[in-house]
Amino acid sequence: MPVMNSTDKGRLALATVALASAGAVGLALISQHAFGLWPCDLCYLQRVPYALNLLLGGLCIMPAVPPCERRIVLMHCALLFALGAGFAGYHVGVEEHWWAGPTSCSGGGAVSLDDLATALTQSVLPSCDEAAFRLLGISMAGYNFAASLFLAGFCIWAMRKLAWWDKQ
Repeated sequence: MPVMNSTDKGRLALATVALASAGAVGLALISQHAFGLWPCDLCYLQRVPYALNLLLGGLCIMPAVPPCERRIVLMHCALLFALGAGFAGYHVGVEEHWWAGPTSCSGGGAVSLDDLATALTQSVLPSCDEAAFRLLGISMAGYNFAASLFLAGFCIWAMRKLAWWDKQ
């Protein structure tokens, strides 16, 4: 069995980032379309770091990208996952009513007849302060928070493996 060299381990780390991100986005889309768990504004916001990490990880596993630049991209992936954890943590706080959510998804009522007419012609997104689904008492945003922190930690751990990023 061939031994994996250092450069391959760096590419494998980025492939892991891309696959984990694809899995998260895929799970969100399956939850939305197959199970009818329609996302609120904050849910959509939490998908952005995963989509960007999927793109970055997928592009940087190509052989044309030097190992030292892959490491820089992995640093950006860690930052994006940390940002995603921040979005998810904020969403958990809104769901648990620790703080108010954005006015765009608070589910506030119409003030005038014009506002009511406008509200009737627009599609209604779920409110950000109500979890659409909970498993073991934890909302999807809570699981996203944990996953984003784990993936940020994975990226930082992989970045610290200096032998993986040396030019060969």
